[in-house]
Amino acid sequence: MIMNYRKVIICVWLMLCAGIVSAQEERNSRVTIGMNNLNYTKQDQKAKISTVFGAIADAIINKQVTTQRDNYQDAVRAAIVKGFSQARRITVIDGKLSNDEVARPNAYYVDATVSNVSTTSKTEQSADKKKTITYFKGVIGVILHIKDAHTDEVVASPTFNVSDTDVSWVETAEGALNNALVRLSSAITAYSNRWLPLSANIIEGARDKKDKQKEVYIDLGSREGASKGLHLAVYTMKTIAGKEAKKQIGRLKIESVEGNDISLCKVQSGGKDIKAAIDAGETLLVQTTD
Repeated sequence: MIMNYRKVIICVWLMLCAGIVSAQEERNSRVTIGMNNLNYTKQDQKAKISTVFGAIADAIINKQVTTQRDNYQDAVRAAIVKGFSQARRITVIDGKLSNDEVARPNAYYVDATVSNVSTTSKTEQSADKKKTITYFKGVIGVILHIKDAHTDEVVASPTFNVSDTDVSWVETAEGALNNALVRLSSAITAYSNRWLPLSANIIEGARDKKDKQKEVYIDLGSREGASKGLHLAVYTMKTIAGKEAKKQIGRLKIESVEGNDISLCKVQSGGKDIKAAIDAGETLLVQTTD
C-alpha cells in the first residue's frame, strides 16, 4: 500500500514537472516563418522620366545621382531571410512551408514588396585635385506582410526603409548595396525580437539597499536565449474583469547568465517599486525590450 502511494506521488510529481516544462516552452515557444513571395514594384515610365529629371536636378544642385538597381531582388530576399533567422524565437524557411510545418501552432509566412533598391552617388575631387572619386550609398525600401499560415490573415505589415542617412559613403555601388542589405537584416531582426519578446519572472531578490532593489534573479537562461546585456521591462500583473492587465514599474539588464534557466539582473530603474512588490509576494513579469 505504501508503495502504491509512493507511485501515485511520483506520478503526480512527474505530471507537475511536465506541466512546468510545457508552460516554459509555451511561454517562449519558437515560431516558424516561411519566406513566400517577393514582388518588386517597378516604377512606370512617367515615374522613370521624373526620376531622370530629378537625378539631373540633384546632380546640378547637390551633385548627387540616384540609380535604380533592379537586379538585386534575390539579394534583398536573402537579407530578409537572414534578418528573421537571427531573431531569438524564429525558425525561418526560405520558401513555402510544408504541410507538417503549417500544422504547427505558431506558423506564419511572409510576402514581401520591394518598393526601392537604388544607389545614390556623388563625385568629388581628391584632396590634391588631380582626380575625381565617386562615392555611393545604398537605399532599400521593403514592406513585409506577415500572415497566419492557418487563416491567411495578415497579422503585421512592417515597413523597412534603409535611407542614405543610415549608411556611410563607399567607393563602389556593390559595397554600398551590401551595407544597405546588412542594415536591412539588422532592422528585421530587431523588429522580430520586439514582436516576439522573451518572457520570464523575477524569482528572487539578489541584492538591495535600504528600500530599493539593486539586483534580482529571473527564470530565464541560456536555454531560451538569454544573454549578457539584454534589457527587460518589469511589469506587475492584475486581473480586471477577467482579463490580465500589466503595468510597467521598472527596467532590468542581464548582468550574467547563471544557467539554463536563471540569470542575474541589475535593476536599472524602478528599484523601490520592484522591492515593494517582491516583499509583498507579488508575481513580477519581465519581457525583453531589445
